Amino acid sequence: MTESAARPRVSVLIEGYNDSLDLGSALETVKSIAEQSYPVERVEIILTGNESQAARWREALAGEHRFFAVKVIAADAHYYRLKNLAAEAASGDILAFTDSDALPEKGWLEAIVRGIDSGAQVVAGITLFRPETGESRFPNLLTVAASISWGFLIGDRGGPARGFMSHNVGFRRSAFEQLRYREDLGRTCAGSFLYENLVRAGVSIRFQPNQRVRHVFTWSWWRNRLHVRFGYEVFLLRRINPSAPHAWTRHLGLLEPLATMAWHVLLDFPQWLRFARCLGWSWPRRVAYFPCLLLLSLGARSAEAFAMYSTILDAERMRRFALSN
Repeated sequence: MTESAARPRVSVLIEGYNDSLDLGSALETVKSIAEQSYPVERVEIILTGNESQAARWREALAGEHRFFAVKVIAADAHYYRLKNLAAEAASGDILAFTDSDALPEKGWLEAIVRGIDSGAQVVAGITLFRPETGESRFPNLLTVAASISWGFLIGDRGGPARGFMSHNVGFRRSAFEQLRYREDLGRTCAGSFLYENLVRAGVSIRFQPNQRVRHVFTWSWWRNRLHVRFGYEVFLLRRINPSAPHAWTRHLGLLEPLATMAWHVLLDFPQWLRFARCLGWSWPRRVAYFPCLLLLSLGARSAEAFAMYSTILDAERMRRFALSN
């Protein structure tokens, strides 16, 4: 057996944390990997979740499949711990992280491998939204919402990624093994710290518009859970990380949430233009959606401001909320 045949080229790492919250299905994510344009016989699947999930996954995946291998790891752990455990068990030269509530598009793995092979150490891509059930009557509104939630990582044209989402990122194995995700903060903030540490170490992080996944979506989850958690994380990062963006705003006291909300609403406009450009939208079409962008931005950023005020009033309650969402 040749060396290339003895090991998978890519390890796809899927956490079960979101699956356990009924936000998606890890088995649906595995199905989307099986339909990739990249040869799946060179792909190893690693699923990490609690004992109940592990038993269910082993039973469902016990039959025939075309993957190089499927590994299931049982662990009662939080989101980032599950990702680190999966990476420890991986055999591939490339680690491709996604989540149990995300469905990679058909060219996702091919884009990751191409990016790493062309010299990048880390590759980040675009995340879009998909309705939890059925089809959306207004799919373009979901695109606008995705730009507000995930579009910050898109840099200037041709520039490096400004961040990455941990459900859509690929690493050269050696780059991830240097640093890994922090586990002392539970469900929160570890992705931001890993990105910052990679940049500080001089690791190249490339943005790839064709590296796409679709994250499960409902309007109530988006505003009342996702962006409330985002607000808590921004507030927390400013207090535990001196180099966090706009950390000086923590000195504004009760004005900090309002100032953050106003600043983020303003930033959402150029962020939307970059996001929609990567999707091939024309300039007039991008501008035509400004009214929708403003309404959705106000909704999301007001939820973040609410989270910040809630943290000021009861930090422990908000910490528990963030760890469970």
